[in-house]
Parts: sequence; C-alpha cells; structure tokens
Amino acid sequence: MSAIAVAKKDFRDAVRSRSLIVVTALFALFTGSGAFLASWAGDVLDVGDEQTTLDLLIALQTPASFLVPIIALLLGYGAIAGERERGSLKFLLGLPHTRRDVVLGKVLGRGSVVAVSILIGFAVGMVAIFAFTGSVSPVEYVAFVLVTILFGFVYVCIGVGISAMTRSTTRAAVGAFGLLGVFWLLWGFIGQLALYVSTGSLIVQPLPEWYVTFVSLPPGPAYGSASSAILGESPLNELAGADELIAGGDPIATEPWVGFTLLAAWALVPLVLGLLRFDRADL
Repeated sequence: MSAIAVAKKDFRDAVRSRSLIVVTALFALFTGSGAFLASWAGDVLDVGDEQTTLDLLIALQTPASFLVPIIALLLGYGAIAGERERGSLKFLLGLPHTRRDVVLGKVLGRGSVVAVSILIGFAVGMVAIFAFTGSVSPVEYVAFVLVTILFGFVYVCIGVGISAMTRSTTRAAVGAFGLLGVFWLLWGFIGQLALYVSTGSLIVQPLPEWYVTFVSLPPGPAYGSASSAILGESPLNELAGADELIAGGDPIATEPWVGFTLLAAWALVPLVLGLLRFDRADL
C-alpha cells in the first residue's frame, strides 16, 4: 500500500502543476485534429460513406506511436532523478516507504496521468469521429484506447527505470530520449545495414525472416502489432499475410499477440534494471 500512497501523491502533484491538464489538452487536440484530417483525406480520396471507425483508428495509430512516447518520457524521466536533484528523495524515503515503493509508486502515478489524459483526450476524439463520419464503433474505439494506454505505460516504465538509474535529470533525459532515437532512427538503420551486408542489396524480396523479426522488436512496431490483434487490421498484419514477401513464411514476430509480449518485456526490463541500480545507489 505504500507504493499506492506514493502514486496518489505523485498524481496530485501532477494535477496541481497542471501537467494533467496540458497533457490531456494535447491528446484531445491530437485525436480531434487527427480524426478531422483522416476524414478530410477520405473525402479527397473519394472514400465517402465507406470510411469507418476502423479506418480512422488505423490513421491515428502511426502518429500516436510518436506522440505517446514523447509525452510518457517527459513525465517519466524526472520521476526519481528530479527528486534526487531537489533533495526531496531523502525526505520521501524517510517516510515509511522502501525504494521499491518509491519506484513503483512513481510508475503508477505517472502512468495514471498518461492513462487519464488518453482517456479524456480520446473521448474528445470519439466525439470528433462521430461528427465527421456520422457513426462510431465504441468497441473498436475503446479497445484501441486501452492498447494506447498500455503503450504509454510501457514508456512511463522506461522513463522511470532510466530515471532510477541516474543521478541527474539531464542524464535521465539524454538516456530516455537517446533510447527513443535508437528505436526511431538507429534500429531501422542497423536492420538495413545488416540486410545490405547479408544480401548485397537494400531492396530484397522476399524479405529474410530474421529481418522482419528484428524490425518488429521495438515498442512502436509492438504497439502496431498489439493494435492489429484487437482491430484485426494493420500494415504489419498485411505484411504477415503476404507469404511471398517473407522468406520461409511468417515469423512468429508478425503474430499480433506477440506485440503484447514485447510490450510487457519493454516495460519490465528497464524497470527491473532501474530498481536494481536504485537499490544499490548511495543517496
């Protein structure tokens, strides 16, 4: 229960600092404008009445995979390191809280901020989708929102885990957003480089199974895969269904349910490493 107490205090601090309001407004603006742009694009492409909630959710999935990590890391990277810099961490640990309580409480508190913000912001998006299409599928929409909350929680765990490993917010920010840069830029480059070294070309068809597996590992593709598990459609799902595009058939990494497994791993590993380092740290 001590971790819950830390989480409640962290959430209240976010409300008082207006972080919750700012983040909620960002998600509301994102989903509202995203629904409008997707609907407008559908009109330009003459999709017309055939455009469904699923079409708009798929259109929102890619930009969400960029916005959610940034916001979650902004909330998470200073969770422990910031307390250490301000000197308030010693006071917090002077209360009946263990170091594990503090780390888990920070994850729950910052994760709750992300979850509430996504719930409210995407509720605005649901209204926008109804306004632009005249109909909305609550089941598909709620399922997409829940997976997006899970995705945000993963990055909160990454941010708090890195924050627990470092002594300053500067180092925590460099570590958190440096890792994000690896996922967004370096990971794909490494995959392309390895593909070129092994095949002598950057354009290969069918794609090697190892390459498809490698590019499916980061949290972003895992989020897309998990979304396809509940929505039944995604670019990754389409790739997995095209046997001629992948040598040796569909690798297990393209199975939609694997996305949830990868997201769980990306949440647990940084958090456990951060907790182990924090337990041994001299404050």
